[in-house]
Amino acid sequence: MIKEYLINKKVATRKTIEKTRLGDCIENYIEDKRTKNCAKRAAWLGNDETHYIRKWEDKDLEDLKTLIQLTVNWIHSDLLTTKYEKEMPDKKGKTKKK
Repeated sequence: MIKEYLINKKVATRKTIEKTRLGDCIENYIEDKRTKNCAKRAAWLGNDETHYIRKWEDKDLEDLKTLIQLTVNWIHSDLLTTKYEKEMPDKKGKTKKK
């Protein structure tokens, strides 16, 4: 989901995003602090689920679900904001139609 979002935002080429580790994509290409923070933590907990020894012992699958939902919400808000900014640009700086 994160990589598709970044490809959609055109922050780098598809090939670059696909080859880059998820953590590096989050750190280097996500600008919004809230999105970045939630995505990083979701990745951390996701990694914990694949390892024998857990780093985040006080967190569980419910925490992971919550962080994923938060990340989705921030991404959704960003995409909707971008959509409406494009569809309804500020009138400042625009030349008037004659």
